[in-house]
Amino acid sequence: MYIVAIDEEQCSGCNSCTAGCPARLLKFNGEKAEVAGDESECLGCESCVTVCPTGAVSITEM
Repeated sequence: MYIVAIDEEQCSGCNSCTAGCPARLLKFNGEKAEVAGDESECLGCESCVTVCPTGAVSITEM
């Protein structure tokens, strides 16, 4: 199981991670990205981590 998280301080609001998430767990709230729904439904693919230019997205394996 994986858990996805977004550091609001580091998020620049580029919206790249939301478009890159195949599980559609991330959404853009107009200013920043946020986890939408159950963060434990993360697939662990790290697509969002790869495209984030500021390193605001992290995935932890549980």
